[in-house]
Amino acid sequence: MTAAPPCPQPQNFNTITGFLTPGSDTGPGALDGSISLDVLDPTEGNERVRAVEVTDPWSLEVDWCICGRFADLVGGCWCVQVFIDDIDGVGPTHGPLGSKKVAVDTGTTAEGEDTSTRCFTTTFDFPAGSVGAGVYDLVVLITLSSSDCDDKGRLVQDMVGWAEIPVLVFFDENAPFCPPVRR
Repeated sequence: MTAAPPCPQPQNFNTITGFLTPGSDTGPGALDGSISLDVLDPTEGNERVRAVEVTDPWSLEVDWCICGRFADLVGGCWCVQVFIDDIDGVGPTHGPLGSKKVAVDTGTTAEGEDTSTRCFTTTFDFPAGSVGAGVYDLVVLITLSSSDCDDKGRLVQDMVGWAEIPVLVFFDENAPFCPPVRR
């Protein structure tokens, strides 16, 4: 018999993340990146959640930083995209949920001795009913264009960040309780 889980069990808000930069091949310190996500419930004072009632609005906060010796040389426009996919086979929502452009010059900068850190944030606000009841995988992809946000620009290769919330539940309190599985 396996051990019983602790009760109360602490909430797990882990995400799967990664960030690839042109400096990734040279080792840490040249140009690195990081990303984090939080699903927030605005009806509960922006509490972090992994379960959302379909009748409530919800928000997704995306935060990312670039750091290293060359971070202050990065310019252009970030593209932040949000995707969702049902993992239960019945959730009705899938594909892109939203995208935003974020100018690189809007980030906050902290200078170090031989390095700098530039951080950015954006929030997506989704209305009630924007996602149907089901179990989902949520992915955010961040890319960089070498031009300003008003121009078409070119994608900067090797500059991509991603983060995944592997389980996000949208539930409908009026749905049937414990429906049978149909095969």
